[in-house]
Amino acid sequence: MNSNPLVSIVTVCFNSKNTIARAIQSVIDQTYLPIEYIVIDGFSTDGTVEILNKFKNNIDIIISEKDNGISDAFNKGIKLAKGEFIQLLNADDVLDKDKIKNSVELLLSNPTKALVYGDIIKSEKRGKNKISGIENYNSKINYVMPKVNHPTFLVRSDIYKKYGMFDLKYKVSMDYDWFLRIHRLGEESIYSPTIKVFVEGGGASDAKATTGFNECREISIKHGLNPIKANIYFIMRHLKQIIYKIIGIR
Repeated sequence: MNSNPLVSIVTVCFNSKNTIARAIQSVIDQTYLPIEYIVIDGFSTDGTVEILNKFKNNIDIIISEKDNGISDAFNKGIKLAKGEFIQLLNADDVLDKDKIKNSVELLLSNPTKALVYGDIIKSEKRGKNKISGIENYNSKINYVMPKVNHPTFLVRSDIYKKYGMFDLKYKVSMDYDWFLRIHRLGEESIYSPTIKVFVEGGGASDAKATTGFNECREISIKHGLNPIKANIYFIMRHLKQIIYKIIGIR
């Protein structure tokens, strides 16, 4: 009999027919058991649901209905999850085959930590780009989401029960709001390079980036950062974006 704790993996998707099968297959290929797999679809119309149905024997719960965005979809999945630990997996991300096993081992050996995180391997036109997680994020977290790589999080389900889930008002930076909230309430996390998630690059649009900058400014002020400092950092991020865009054009 398997005595390992149950892990719930939640995938949220909408019109993701080109990537969803890879995400699902990466769950099937995990070297860890037991896993509960939940897929929350935002009422896709492009063939995504048909692909989900092909994998229905590998998915414990499939819900396809209109929602109020990514935060709402994440929250639906978290509420349904029965696992001791919860992994959120985007429809265009792929888990390393040992991702869940390594994450669980780390949490079990560090019982005071709220979550574990690792590295992202991003596929871009110019090749693969490794985004390493940082171990000490205290100097940055009050301003912006540090490089803790939210897609790599494995979180104790009790943390969601204790501090709540994602705020529906945020469309881009909901992970920052949630992570800063638990950080300021004293929760700690732990990094390991053995934890890896592969993500597709593609670059956020200027409009989406601006939304993210605005939300980060609002979130940091909400959680206690001086508004003047928040606005200075906001302006600096915008200038950096403009410079990078000019360099890219050249």
